[in-house]
Amino acid sequence: GTLFLYAKSKGELLLLVQNAHYAEALEQGRTSAETTPDVLDAVLAIVRPIVECNRTQIDNGRTYLREMVFGDPEEPRHSAALAIVAQTEEAVAAVLRRDERVTQGDAATLAHIVSAVMFLSTAASVNIALIVEEIVQDIRRQVGVLLPR
Repeated sequence: GTLFLYAKSKGELLLLVQNAHYAEALEQGRTSAETTPDVLDAVLAIVRPIVECNRTQIDNGRTYLREMVFGDPEEPRHSAALAIVAQTEEAVAAVLRRDERVTQGDAATLAHIVSAVMFLSTAASVNIALIVEEIVQDIRRQVGVLLPR
């Protein structure tokens, strides 16, 4: 009972724990992206640790992503998860703006699309058996089509 003083539901409890891991993964990805010159590689440098984080325990990772997308945004842990997603998109947009052909507005839109691709590739039932590298390559193929050539 005491545990539920920190979270109202199992979903909120999962968000509480996983948000900390996601934030660490994002920071690791940002740091890696800073020293990665190629734009697509730098985007994937941000994405990879997040995918790894959500694939450590596949069922929990998939449930976390589902809670993040479909949970109650009024709940504090859910709100924190959405803030981390926004930070992820900001980091991806900053990398995309390295390419002078990508405008500020386009960078934000592309970052939102990258986020959606990452979540779907990571959480999709058809990808349950895939290893992290296969998921990252799937994301690379999809995001590569979006970027200017």
